[in-house]
Amino acid sequence: MPPHSDAIKAAIKNAIDIVALAGETLQLRRMGSKYKALCPFHDDHNPSLEVNPERQSFKCWSCGAGGDVFDFVMNRDHVDFPEALRMLADRAGIELERPPAAAGRGPSASGASKSDLLEVQSWARDLFVKALAKSEEATGYLRDRGLSPEMAERFWLGYAPAEKGWLAAEARRRGYPPRLLEEAGLVSLPEDSPGAVRERFRGRLIFPIQDERGRTVGFGGRILPAVERGFVAQGKHVAKYLNSPETALFQKRKLLYAADLARAASRESGWVAVVEGYTDVIAAHQVGVCNVVGTLGTALGEGHVQGLRRLSDRVVLIFDGDAAGQSAADRALDIFLGHELDVRVLSLPENLDPCDFLLKEGAGPFRGLVERAGDPLAFLLERAGARFDLGSIEGGRRAAESILEVLSKIPAGKVAGVDLKLEKFLDTLGRTLRMDVAALRKRLQGLRKAATARAARASRPAPAAPPTPAASPADAEAPGPAEAADRGPIDPRGFDPIDRELIEIILNEPGSVRLLASRVTAQSLRDEPLREILKAAFGLLAEGAEPTCEQVMLRLDDPRLRSLAAAMTLSMESAPLPDDVRPAPWRDRLKGLLDTITRRERQSRIRDLGLALDETDEKADPEAYRALRLEYLRLMFQRPDTKKDAS
Repeated sequence: MPPHSDAIKAAIKNAIDIVALAGETLQLRRMGSKYKALCPFHDDHNPSLEVNPERQSFKCWSCGAGGDVFDFVMNRDHVDFPEALRMLADRAGIELERPPAAAGRGPSASGASKSDLLEVQSWARDLFVKALAKSEEATGYLRDRGLSPEMAERFWLGYAPAEKGWLAAEARRRGYPPRLLEEAGLVSLPEDSPGAVRERFRGRLIFPIQDERGRTVGFGGRILPAVERGFVAQGKHVAKYLNSPETALFQKRKLLYAADLARAASRESGWVAVVEGYTDVIAAHQVGVCNVVGTLGTALGEGHVQGLRRLSDRVVLIFDGDAAGQSAADRALDIFLGHELDVRVLSLPENLDPCDFLLKEGAGPFRGLVERAGDPLAFLLERAGARFDLGSIEGGRRAAESILEVLSKIPAGKVAGVDLKLEKFLDTLGRTLRMDVAALRKRLQGLRKAATARAARASRPAPAAPPTPAASPADAEAPGPAEAADRGPIDPRGFDPIDRELIEIILNEPGSVRLLASRVTAQSLRDEPLREILKAAFGLLAEGAEPTCEQVMLRLDDPRLRSLAAAMTLSMESAPLPDDVRPAPWRDRLKGLLDTITRRERQSRIRDLGLALDETDEKADPEAYRALRLEYLRLMFQRPDTKKDAS
């Protein structure tokens, strides 16, 4: 029977229940004889998708998407009709005749089909699983982490042997061409070495990544310690964790690790927790907390929001207590606060690893932490309280400003529920900090307008400069004061908050400049106007002059920079304190800021060195390569916390 005949299509439709099909990825709620859900085909905030079991059809009354089981799969998986037909036939257990042209086809110019890619991913997963049982080091690593054989089986954990050519040889025996392996993200085929096959996951513990339907679509790999030491001994740098590249199946910004395994528990419990690491997820499931999913080494984004909403309306975001974890929390809140979700935030104590905590303490204490997770405003207030004195007027003002900057990222008027949540936030913030809610609301509107203006300026293409005769540097003139003033004032709110606070301190506390001089340079800051102010302060210090705000302003030729310095000085003015207690607060804050900048520079340098190593040919220039590698290793082995105090 031809694969596209009406009879075969009818047989497949009759064998597939659209409610079960849609329920695999959507939270369906029964409404009379039909079911409703948030539509996955647009940014839906009120359930607009209707599934009709009697007609075996679906319809979104907002975006217009609709049809039968074939249309649903085509929309959900972004495939054409023949591919949807094959996928549903496999699900129904109905065998299709393959067209003669496709019976023995290799990879076409347009690439492999999704069915082909799913097949090779499943084959590779099974191969890795078998290899795990033969590797003492891989099984020993799991044992040392406290993970059980049952979890290895449930999560399809595997191992990719370190020997060259292992996967390629297995693929040849199976009849899979190298190009198919490349499209699946398992190997790369370097253009400069015809015929060469570079296997992506050599020497790694393998974490197969399933989509919401339980199909293997990619892999994560963790280099085993002994293998890593061997690579380093050969002068090769390897990443500790590595994911599949982006493919037709694998888009890591939309995927959540263990989403397929967490669905039932999330719906039963009414919440889903998000952690960062693969082993964190596995440890949670091992102790019986199965409503936990993980990201794939990428920041939480809009694609993840939709996936989490399909699991539960309450989401608990769990972050490490270190600086990186707090930064990740900020980025996540920027995204999640704009959606009508019950979001809770749990910040673990510093140096507390979720995997170790779960395996040591068990499910009860972990659930207790989750139950005590606060809403985003409680989290922001707690963090602001650690940075500012909330009992003082100035401390409260600065805390409010830091929180409003986060809240300003929430789009206004987009979702009624979000606007209501924001109003409640402002009311709570006003009561907690004893500030007028109307003033907070006005300030929030101002921050939003400023952010919108900055975004508009950033997206506006720069005007083409008219052709002018070439001029030497000596002939070029800097803009005069009037011309500089015409460009408008500089808004300090657009700067990096760490750098901005650092400059506020030096403008108000001249003694801080000497402490800074041995720790940072002007280039340590991210924004040019702040760099110019710091250069002026350092210049005064080098000449033996006291770098007061007044002297710094005299050094600045640009009137906009002088106005900026004055504004930043005023922003920290507060009631005078006794001389014997005044230094402590700014010294403590300065130390924290310097530690953050030091870590930031170290991480940036590590990234730059990693890129330089990748671009340097070891054979062509061994000395340069060795120098880069030694500096890279020195930074990697260096403790991330700074040892110098701002005292």
